[in-house]
Amino acid sequence: MLHTSFSSRFRLRLRPHLVAVAALLTAPAVILATPGTADAAETRNRADAGAGWLGRQLDRDSHLMTTSFGGQSFPDYGLTADVVLALDSAKVGRKAARQATGALRHNVLAYTGGSDSKEHYAGAYAKLVLVATAQNADASAFGGGPRQNLVAGLRALECGKGQSCAAGNKGRFSDVSQYGDFSNAFSQSLALIGLERATNRGASHAAVSFLVEQQCGNGGFPEMFGASPCVATVDATGFAVQALTTVGGKAARAAASDAGRWLKRHQHGNGSFTGNGARNANSTALAAQALTAVGRDNAAADARSFLRDLQVGCAGKAANRGMVRYARGGEGDSVRATSQAVPALAQATLADISRDGASRGLPKLAC
Repeated sequence: MLHTSFSSRFRLRLRPHLVAVAALLTAPAVILATPGTADAAETRNRADAGAGWLGRQLDRDSHLMTTSFGGQSFPDYGLTADVVLALDSAKVGRKAARQATGALRHNVLAYTGGSDSKEHYAGAYAKLVLVATAQNADASAFGGGPRQNLVAGLRALECGKGQSCAAGNKGRFSDVSQYGDFSNAFSQSLALIGLERATNRGASHAAVSFLVEQQCGNGGFPEMFGASPCVATVDATGFAVQALTTVGGKAARAAASDAGRWLKRHQHGNGSFTGNGARNANSTALAAQALTAVGRDNAAADARSFLRDLQVGCAGKAANRGMVRYARGGEGDSVRATSQAVPALAQATLADISRDGASRGLPKLAC
């Protein structure tokens, strides 16, 4: 699924104030980096090659990814976080991941609130908690600003804990924003995984139950909460399965198992999955991670085969080798597609991504 907002894998919609804020943070020109290339090796491992290509897309000065809007380029903190997770999942690019994480540390308010102290976005908090845990950092002391305690900030957005809300939303992590609440199955799932990894007590029972209760009758999960009829999507189901297998418990495991069956029923013969009307890398990668989490190894392997088919190999331009295309037609954002595909190719889920054992450089595909 292709997302064009500042967050690549959960839909924090482009709020009006973000454009103005981002303009102040934009570098004069986008210069692609080559961090760690001095000790980069050649590889035949597809996950490593994809991660190497991805790490070389980071801006050399800011160590952030950028996105274009209205003819200008802005820092993309959500995509930067995805790149860190991808590098860590492939166990390469330790230096690039460390630098990008450092840049995120200095922009916590910009990402979690659009540089407005009154704004709080649940999905952004949750993804930063995941980055912190993957980087073996303390998620309660991430950065030097007033929002350094990401765990406390995230818990404060939970209905029934930090927020008063309708009884039916108890356990939901919601945005606090003048622009509306855009929290969804992506942000809820990321919050559960992040808290489970970063804290001893993990996510609350209410937060887990809330996600389980969103499951459609056919086993899949919808992206948006409260919609009728309940329409499941591959992306939402992929996130939810990873969250439920991470937190565990009888109800969560049963829901994840049902969702795994739903995913298998919606897999195409070539291993791919459809999102936004296209058989694409992002949806297929999320499904592969979920299938791995529930032990459907053959289906996960078929999904990875489709991802490898989308990857630029030795017949492609040298600068593009390792990149994963969004879809076979060539449309879509290859950086976002690669950032999602690499963890799936590495057979990693959001529950176990870690920088432990990562090498410093950014490998290139051996040809």
